[in-house]
Amino acid sequence: MSETAGLASPTTDLNRLRGILGDDAVLTDAASLAFYGHDVYTAGAPLQAVIRPATRQVLVEALAALKGSGVALVPRGGGMSYSGGYLAPAAGAVMVDTSRLDRILEINETDMYVVAEAGVTWAALDAALAPLGLRAPFWGPFSGIRATIGGSLSQNACTYGTGIFGTAVDSVLGMEVALADGALIRTGSWGHGQTAAFFRHYGPDLTGLFGADAGALGIKTAAALRLVRRRPIATGISFGFQDFEALRGAMAAVAREGVASESFGLDPLLQKQRLGMGDLKSDLKMLLAVGRAGRGPVASLVQMAKIVLAGKNFLKDVNYSAHFTVDAADKDEERSMLRRIRAAASTFGREIENSMPTVVRAYPFPPLNHIMGPKGERWVPVHGLMPFSQATAFHADLQAIYARHADALKKHKVVTAAMFSTVATNAFLYEVAIYWEEQRAEFHDRILEPSAVQSLPRYPANPEGTTLVETVKAEIVALYRKHGAVHMQAGRQYQVMADRNPAAADLLRSVKRWADPDGVMNPGALGLN
Repeated sequence: MSETAGLASPTTDLNRLRGILGDDAVLTDAASLAFYGHDVYTAGAPLQAVIRPATRQVLVEALAALKGSGVALVPRGGGMSYSGGYLAPAAGAVMVDTSRLDRILEINETDMYVVAEAGVTWAALDAALAPLGLRAPFWGPFSGIRATIGGSLSQNACTYGTGIFGTAVDSVLGMEVALADGALIRTGSWGHGQTAAFFRHYGPDLTGLFGADAGALGIKTAAALRLVRRRPIATGISFGFQDFEALRGAMAAVAREGVASESFGLDPLLQKQRLGMGDLKSDLKMLLAVGRAGRGPVASLVQMAKIVLAGKNFLKDVNYSAHFTVDAADKDEERSMLRRIRAAASTFGREIENSMPTVVRAYPFPPLNHIMGPKGERWVPVHGLMPFSQATAFHADLQAIYARHADALKKHKVVTAAMFSTVATNAFLYEVAIYWEEQRAEFHDRILEPSAVQSLPRYPANPEGTTLVETVKAEIVALYRKHGAVHMQAGRQYQVMADRNPAAADLLRSVKRWADPDGVMNPGALGLN
């Protein structure tokens, strides 16, 4: 494809973009287009160009320059999604990479909010807040070393802080969003004259409107997040269970207590993989992180020794495991929280060594080698958020899907696993992980650590296996829908509009038409056309 395909005055327009953004911020070489046009799972249609604005002002100018050209605009954050949210639906789109918008604009310790540009990673934000004894309520996903604030607010996300404070969008006070024509919108109190970005609700909640929109309504340029005091004590506690129903019961019971900052559960295959993926270098790195996170030299050495002694045998005779973290102001609060978790979970299973949550909290944003399987397999997850009461029936129906495809899964070496979590007191996250032997892309090699690139096996193309993965994935998505699940990272995989109340669907479409009258902003995302 020519680099000029798709623009009304292609050469002039690209040159104009270079004049606005700088030559190095307009990428048209094949390697860059291939990398940016690929997510964790697959590639989109060929891109015409990738623009990488270094300031919000030049982004606005670039959007204004493209107004009326008919060129599709595809926003991208850290690039860690797998549901097609930033994949172009047709050839000739211009991708807007926001990762260079990486300044923290304000940390207000008095009024307890932080304003950061969209390209700031969660790891960078947390590193800036930690010396001040502060953090965001939701403070990042596992992929926070690359995942950005803007990307997570467009996709929505969960992990750190989710057990108490909910998802990424729940911690937002206001957003700055660039519309397709370059107009800037600010939401919450931030959108009222010179008012500070300290409060979300003043009239209708426009912040919520742009949250989890997959970039279909505009491009996040900055966001204001609430701040909370960082508790000095973080402690993990773990339990083992014989079956899924016991795990579900325990995780639901603990969630209702509202004391666990994070909770995550693993099925038999995934917990074996988590234990088997580390090499000596990464194991030592995590162990040192545990030591640094300790409450003092003696406590740190004790915790490190416990992990070493437990080794990788602490999950022996455990089919499923669940892991919880509490944040406490003092020892009394810590004991009270752990006592409540033990009371909630112990009727379903037995307490085991807390190595896993200890390591996860000490080393929250590790390198992203988990985007591949432990033996270099391709990986794609698919997830749903459902009421606790639906999880048992969903799990049973999921096993029926696996049984129907058992022979084909075995033939094509496709393996499935699952991870679980809870969101606040009222939602159960069931995430399926699918692994299969398939070629990896340049995207993966650029995200993996160099040692992983060298050590992980490579596989030849496996189109039949990938077709099977797509078939099974589609059936699982349909099953989530049957059981009333909702989704983060909707992208182009989960059709948000499919079962909408008709009046609500009309309202969403009218908002899309107002924000993007030419239909160029991430067309097709969320099922909005």
